[in-house]
Amino acid sequence: MATTNAATSFLENRLLSLIFKNNAASFSSPGNNLYVGLATAVSNFNDGTGTTSTGESGTPSITEATFGAYERKQVTAANWTLTADTADTQTCTNTNDIDFAASTGTDNTITHVFIATVAGSTTSGTTTLDTLGSGGNVLFIGELDVHKTIQTGDIFRINQGNLSIELK
Repeated sequence: MATTNAATSFLENRLLSLIFKNNAASFSSPGNNLYVGLATAVSNFNDGTGTTSTGESGTPSITEATFGAYERKQVTAANWTLTADTADTQTCTNTNDIDFAASTGTDNTITHVFIATVAGSTTSGTTTLDTLGSGGNVLFIGELDVHKTIQTGDIFRINQGNLSIELK
């Protein structure tokens, strides 16, 4: 399950502030507080060159999956592998399978995977996520190569090594 992934404006801004302004307070390391989530729709998060999600325009919105028993999955720091810093492309990949619970109803077509800093939505009842930094921040989002429909009884699994975040 390869994805095209992009960093959000929130993450880009915090990294530049940390590096160039020595502002460590602008961005604290999420460490063990990273959560992988599934989305059924994304808007205002592309570069205008087609459907590939590689940047933000307007007010980005991510509609999170709602199939029965869905919840974001925590992936701790120990469960990511980082390439050596001598590689041209820096990549971090999952070291174990990431399994979402079997759906107990409400079919969804999963189009994107995202990485956020909280386990659930920060606004009760909403299914859209903020990518700009007002809490529950989305760090990365990527579109699946092939969208996957989840029906009752289906398990969505991201196999070991199949979720890759790349920085070039």
